[in-house]
Amino acid sequence: MKISAVSDISVAVIIPAYNAGRYLAQTLQCVIDQTHKALEIVVVEDGSTDDTASICRRFAAGDARIRVLSTENRGVAAARNTGIGATTSGYIAFLDADDLWHPTYVERMLSALHPLPRAWGAVYALHRFIDPEGNCLRSGSSLSARDSILARHLVFRFVGNGSGFMIRRAVVDRIGGYDPSYARHGIGGCEDFDFELRTAEHFKIETVPLGLVGYRVHSEAMSSDKSRMARSLVAVSEQCIGRNPELPAFVVSCARASAHLYAFSRFAALKDWHSAASSLTYIYQHSPMLALGVVANLIYSKARRGARRAFSKALPAGEPKENNLQKFAEIDPLLPLVGGWSHFRSRSLLRRLSEIDRSGECAVATSRRGLDARRPKRPSSASM
Repeated sequence: MKISAVSDISVAVIIPAYNAGRYLAQTLQCVIDQTHKALEIVVVEDGSTDDTASICRRFAAGDARIRVLSTENRGVAAARNTGIGATTSGYIAFLDADDLWHPTYVERMLSALHPLPRAWGAVYALHRFIDPEGNCLRSGSSLSARDSILARHLVFRFVGNGSGFMIRRAVVDRIGGYDPSYARHGIGGCEDFDFELRTAEHFKIETVPLGLVGYRVHSEAMSSDKSRMARSLVAVSEQCIGRNPELPAFVVSCARASAHLYAFSRFAALKDWHSAASSLTYIYQHSPMLALGVVANLIYSKARRGARRAFSKALPAGEPKENNLQKFAEIDPLLPLVGGWSHFRSRSLLRRLSEIDRSGECAVATSRRGLDARRPKRPSSASM
């Protein structure tokens, strides 16, 4: 579809912002600089205690498309829901206040989703990791899938963050908004994954397999709380499994192994060996050989890090470090991403899950569930 055919279609951009003063100006500027100009930009200032509010007001004064909504601090899911309710555009895109979009992000996403039938409810893009200064550290996963992707997304988690997802408003009309109960239970962090899964339960999903999102890595980010993120991901996966009794046992086993592989890596990094052992038990139930591989990889990684530290100490004092990092905005969006495969996330597994998605084995009997889809069960902090 030609870009000009969608240039007049309005897209709502929802930006939840809590104590985001260090990065918010860059984030707002990347939205202002989008090649698609028909934007309804809503910043939900979520009870910040820094200069976030003043930055919001300054940008709003300079661009009539920007509105600022101030709320008490209730978490990212509630903030996104507030933004959704305050907009009217038929398409909605979400951007975290510390992340960046390539200037063509909205244009490419809308051009991919708009021509498709209404059964296609969303589109996602891939990402590159960036540092606090906006330099690209490395590419995210190159893996993607399209169409009916519930089984594949539950196991592979293609989107990877909350800033690479655009939906039709019909998705919210069908499934409701983001689930704020994870934050109330102290396991917030993966609400975006929950929202994507609930979307995949009812709609087909398109992909723009380009690294159009700059996903910022820094110590203040929600994702830096490794323990909470681990427990959040496990809870979201279990909620999806509970909502979908039609899921084949093979998919359920793979989904739990995938979630606990993620959890194990986070707990091991924190040296929370009790929780790590619990996750390893789930992995062992899926595949004893995979569990042995996880332990072997942990030992190898520790040895490699030790060798690196020893090598760094051996360098002459004051030896300058090379910095060949490139700004995210300067990277060609067509430059291919690399990586994503592992011993677990194999091509054979993706092929098998693709066959399951195509066969309709994961199809949710939505006609029987009715409005229950709009009211997801509350997660429990004891889900793990």
